[in-house]
Amino acid sequence: MSQSAMKGMLICGVVSCIPTLEIQNDRDYPWFEPSEIRKVTAMAGIKSRRKADESTCTSDLCAAAATKLLNNLGWDPASVDGLILVTQTSDYVMPSTSCMLQHRLGLSQACASFDVSLGCSAYVYGLWLSNSLLMAGACHRMLLLTGETPSKFVNPKDRATALLFGDAGTATALEASQEAMVAHYIMMTDGKGAADLIVPGGGFRNRFPQDESQYCVAMDGGHIFDFTRSRVPSLIQDMLDFSGKEIASYDYFVFHQANEYLIKFMASKAGINMIKVPLSIDRFGNTGAASVPLTLTLAGLPKVNKEYFDVMFLGYGVGLSWGAVSISVPKNCVLDNIEYQPVREHIFQT
Repeated sequence: MSQSAMKGMLICGVVSCIPTLEIQNDRDYPWFEPSEIRKVTAMAGIKSRRKADESTCTSDLCAAAATKLLNNLGWDPASVDGLILVTQTSDYVMPSTSCMLQHRLGLSQACASFDVSLGCSAYVYGLWLSNSLLMAGACHRMLLLTGETPSKFVNPKDRATALLFGDAGTATALEASQEAMVAHYIMMTDGKGAADLIVPGGGFRNRFPQDESQYCVAMDGGHIFDFTRSRVPSLIQDMLDFSGKEIASYDYFVFHQANEYLIKFMASKAGINMIKVPLSIDRFGNTGAASVPLTLTLAGLPKVNKEYFDVMFLGYGVGLSWGAVSISVPKNCVLDNIEYQPVREHIFQT
């Protein structure tokens, strides 16, 4: 496994952005039998989700979150010299969506910007990459944007996926700091499971499939379920061993929000009290790349008088890709959640 311990990065703030349209599973899917919906709700824990309209993309949600975050922190956009967008729902095949976001947010042309194609493990990998750049002195202030609009690739008639996914975007402000605590990272990959969660059509391997369903996500739920049950508990233990911390030391364990039953199972297996495990899946479903930071913003920091809060972030899923970070979040970290208000402007407007 890839393990690293890095200093030099402070999480200054996180903002999440959700669409205004709420989809309720028991109300908005009349073509499914009520018993099927109840089964999904009981297992996955998903009662409602948010859905972006046809003209709203991941970049719009992330841009709104980033704009709010910059305002909350009082950061001059020109002071940001690094931007990473982690998503699997980019605006275009080319150019990279991060380049358009750099312009849209008013960041300097001296800002390094790039996209990363990851889903469920996006936040952990994004923090790892950002920490590497900040510790190396390549950047001093960064925006890490993670988001997804899976409603655009889900077949609403597919019983395996239709009731699970929601749309959201997030922005995290990161700054180089000599005072930051050491963060520990573990990253793992198993491409053998690539077909377990895949959009088979529309890419260059299968550009224009005749079967339109291939433009939608296909999931082997059983394999994903087994992968999560077998891999994540050992990941938690590996992180505890690597960081030298005990479960009692942590204020939060923020899991990727894929399945409420599995989250509770994994927490119980590791001996983690659910008081330390915030959830957002019941109201927002599986938001992919956005799920971990979205959950953090909704939970808020614990009401305890501490300078730093110890948090373990856990991401796992599509790829198959999984990882964890053990990190200290300062008490003055600004957390916020907003609803998206569409701004009708051409993406290339100057």
